[in-house]
Amino acid sequence: MQYAFDIGGSKIEFGVFDDAGDILSHSKTPTPAHDRDAFVAAVSGLIDEADREFGERPNIGISFAGGLDPQTGAVISANIPAIKGWLLAVELSAILKRDVLVANDADCFALAEARTGVAKDARTVFAIILGTGVGGGIVVDGHFIGGRSGIRGEWGHGNDVTGGLIRNGLAPVTCGCGNTGCLDAWGGARGLENIHAQISGNRTTSFEITDAWRTGDDHATRSLEIYCDLVSRELALMVNVLDPDCVPVGGGIASEENLIAKIDTMVRQRVLGRYDAPLVVPGRYSRDGGLRGAAMLHVIANAQGSQ
Repeated sequence: MQYAFDIGGSKIEFGVFDDAGDILSHSKTPTPAHDRDAFVAAVSGLIDEADREFGERPNIGISFAGGLDPQTGAVISANIPAIKGWLLAVELSAILKRDVLVANDADCFALAEARTGVAKDARTVFAIILGTGVGGGIVVDGHFIGGRSGIRGEWGHGNDVTGGLIRNGLAPVTCGCGNTGCLDAWGGARGLENIHAQISGNRTTSFEITDAWRTGDDHATRSLEIYCDLVSRELALMVNVLDPDCVPVGGGIASEENLIAKIDTMVRQRVLGRYDAPLVVPGRYSRDGGLRGAAMLHVIANAQGSQ
């Protein structure tokens, strides 16, 4: 049995998994984002309740939206101010009196897809998140790759899509990281909404835009053409660099299968390698991959320790 958390800025998801990877219990609670004591109390409360229900004290895996310093284990980026700079795994292990492992949520999603999802048995997996923004995780031979900074797979930042914006008559916006031109500001649901607002003059939700696209609405069609062009160009670069066997997609956009198929076609037209079958595909765990990947953290840690 494993306990797993997927912790975001607005909610904490908790799951209890059996040894076969099936979920036995699932619950949610709001994230106390600015109060560390309240944050610990929320996590502890969910664990105590599960201990009483199942009569066991398993190890804990945590998926969270942020990065960890690979040298110290300190949280170096997160949308939860209460844990920034904190030695999350070390401190929680001491408080909870059991072993805690922590990893980035996109990495956990990639791990879940590589181990038991749509990329099962694939050697190189580059999993992407098209949610509020853009994220990614890389798994090779069923394990995370190493890294010097603790931040990897972030293909939504450090690029410059300004040329594509200008070509389509769009005005650039400042990314949350402070730079201008990052795909993160355009490649998620928020970005699609920004594109459509500039194209149509009306601000609406990503779900309403894709609904209108399916009915042939001109503004929605144009918005999705621009969106797919921006995303596929940057994703094609990542495919050329990593040469993945599979690119599972998670996040809210992953539920739009026709949209993902369109992105896949455009990516395979732009890459140097030959891919005769779909490469970019909706993930099996597009909604709960972070939680499921967190439940696997101790499994891969034990496997690495026995080698």
